[in-house]
Amino acid sequence: MPESERSISLLPLVTCPTCWFRFPPEEILWVATHGSLMGDSRAGAAEYRRFLPTLFTVDGRALDEKGETCQELACPRCHAIVNRGLLEMEPLFLSILGAPSSGKSFYLATMIHSVGAILSKQFHLRFENAAPRANQLMTEYVKTLFDYEDHTKLVKLEKTDRTGKWYYETHVGEQDLLMSRPYLYSVQPDETHPLHGRRREVSRMVCLYDNAGEHFLPGAVTSQTPVIDHMAKSEALLFIYDPTQESAFRRACRACRDASLDPQLESVTTTYPQADVLSEAAARVRQLTSMPVTEKFDRPLIVIVHKFDAWRPLLRKSPKPLDDVIRAGHDGVSCLQLDVLMEVSRDIEELLLEHAPSIVTAARGFASEVVFIPVTATGRSPIVAGSDSNGRVDLRFDPSQIAPRWVELPVFYALHRAGLRNGNASLIPAAEPTTAAPVKNNGRKERGP
Repeated sequence: MPESERSISLLPLVTCPTCWFRFPPEEILWVATHGSLMGDSRAGAAEYRRFLPTLFTVDGRALDEKGETCQELACPRCHAIVNRGLLEMEPLFLSILGAPSSGKSFYLATMIHSVGAILSKQFHLRFENAAPRANQLMTEYVKTLFDYEDHTKLVKLEKTDRTGKWYYETHVGEQDLLMSRPYLYSVQPDETHPLHGRRREVSRMVCLYDNAGEHFLPGAVTSQTPVIDHMAKSEALLFIYDPTQESAFRRACRACRDASLDPQLESVTTTYPQADVLSEAAARVRQLTSMPVTEKFDRPLIVIVHKFDAWRPLLRKSPKPLDDVIRAGHDGVSCLQLDVLMEVSRDIEELLLEHAPSIVTAARGFASEVVFIPVTATGRSPIVAGSDSNGRVDLRFDPSQIAPRWVELPVFYALHRAGLRNGNASLIPAAEPTTAAPVKNNGRKERGP
C-alpha cells in the first residue's frame, strides 16, 4: 500500500514531553525549513519558525510559506520539537532523580546500552532510539563508555549542569522558561510477541529525564525553571541513592574484612543529606499534584541503591543473578519473578535501615509502593587520575572493565507496573501468582476488600 494511502491512528490528545501540555493532534505546529525563516518567537533566534500549516504535499507533509517541505513537528505551547511517534504512542514518563554526584548519568547511559538486547531476546520487544537528534547527548555518553578504541585511555562522563545543552529555553506568555530536554525511546512488541496484534494500544514512548542533582536541592526550582516538574507526570520515580556519600556506610565498608578499596569510600565532596533530597522532591510532587500531606504517592518509587560494587561486602548474602529474576514464561516471553525481586528489595531495605534509616523513612513516608534495587552502573571502582580543574579528585574508569549489573531491572519493573496501572496488558509480564495483586508495602500483597 502506498504511504499516502496508509491509515494512521492518532491519539485523541498528544502530550508534549518538554512542557507536558496536552493538545489535539490537529493543533500541532510544523517547523519551517527555508533558510529565510530562521527565528522563532518562543524557541529563539537560532531556531526555525514554528507555524500552523495550510498547505500540504500529497503525502501529508506541511509546506512552509516559501513552499519548502517540512519534516519536524513542534508543541503549540512551548514550541519544542515533538517526536512524530508521540502522536501515535502513549508516553511513559520516567524521572531519574538524586543528589549531586550520585551517578544519574552513568546509570542512564549504561541502562540505555544494556536494556535493548534483553528486551529483544527475552521479552520480544523492540527498544529503539526514537529521536536521534534529541538523544544525541545520551548517545555520546554511551559511546564514551562502550565504544572505545584504546582501553588505556581512562574516561568519565561530563557532569550534568544546571543550564546549557541539557535543557530547553523557551518564552511562554510573559516568562522565559528553562525546561528539561527528554530522551525518547520507543518500546514496541515485535512480530513474535503475543501482544503484537495490540501494538498500537500497548506500545509506549519512553521519555527519560536527567537533571543536575543541584536542581533537587531546596529552593533550586522556581516558576521560571520548572526543570523537575516532569516528576508529577512520571509513571515511576527512579531515585538514585549513593551509599558512598553516607559516612555511616563508608565507616562500615572500611571495617569489613573484605573491604573495598574504592576511592569513593575515602573522600567525598558531596555531603548534602540524600534523604532531604528525596523529601524535597516529594514536596514538589505534592505541590504539583495537589496531593494531601496525609496521602502517599500512588506510583512506584524505585530506590536504586547505586555503586553496589563498592558496598557489596556489607550484604549478608549476594543478590540473585539476573537469570533468577527474569525467567522464561508463556508464549516464549520471559517474566519478572517479582517474589525474587522483592526478596532482594527486603534485604537491601534491612541494610539501609541499619546504616542509613533516614532514606527508608523518607521513601516510605512519600510513596505507598517502594522497591529497593541494588545497581552498579560500572561494576568497577573508579581510578584516581589526579585532580580536576577545581582541585577535586578526578575519578575515571577503564572502559574495557565497565560491567553494569542490574541496571535494566528498574526500567523493567516500571514498564510492568505502568501496564497494570493503565489497565493494559503489561509489556513486561510477571510470573504467577505475583501478578494477582500490586506489589506494595515491601513486597507483601495487599489484602482484598
